[in-house]
Amino acid sequence: MKQLRLACIALAFAAGFAGQLHAAAPPPDGVYVVAAIQRLHATEPDFTFDHLRRIIEAVRPEVMVLEVRPDELEARKETQGRPEYPAVVWPYLAARPTTALPMEPGGEAFAAMTGEAGRLFGDFAKRKPDADAYMTRLGRALSTVLQDHWRHPADAHDAVTIDLVRAQGLAQAQLGGAAFETSQAEWDGYMVARTREAIAAHPSKRILVLASYRNLGAFREGLKDEPRLVDMEAWLRSALSAP
Repeated sequence: MKQLRLACIALAFAAGFAGQLHAAAPPPDGVYVVAAIQRLHATEPDFTFDHLRRIIEAVRPEVMVLEVRPDELEARKETQGRPEYPAVVWPYLAARPTTALPMEPGGEAFAAMTGEAGRLFGDFAKRKPDADAYMTRLGRALSTVLQDHWRHPADAHDAVTIDLVRAQGLAQAQLGGAAFETSQAEWDGYMVARTREAIAAHPSKRILVLASYRNLGAFREGLKDEPRLVDMEAWLRSALSAP
């Protein structure tokens, strides 16, 4: 069954990953966009929290741009839906003092943006309960298919992952209306803009941007003209390989 599902999405990579880290020298001023897989780290043996920790250690960032609010970063809070922060990032920052910057909005901006998104989802669930249930099932199916696909941390950074996540977003916009797509684009655009500001402010620093597999496409598009951007999929395949 797993092989059938993988064939259906034209799986390109099937190499195993035993988790060895090699000393691939990172560019001294590279920009690394790492896609965390959030709660799936806990159940994905080929991209665990430990893999994420070792990736961060291999990059050796001087600056980290994080998908958190300013108050979450300042207080090292629990981050709902993003367990990679208490599991990996907060301990890393405690052990290795590093410049860390938030990319999410805070305060009134956060309340306004998330409030509008909450209203959209709430209205959608009331108006189209069957479609809402379908989107829930689709999200679970997507996680299953992606975990079938991932055989190496680099796989979470590839075109298959980006395209499948985008397909889910297109389905949601088709069922719920253009407002869904606009709301997500505004949220992603805000984070990409903060990231671009951080990159511009640190011209000679090695920067790690911790995004997620869900918005990796937006970051790739928003940073495509950044000359310091590292091809993360290729770098991971080089830096992390089987023994």
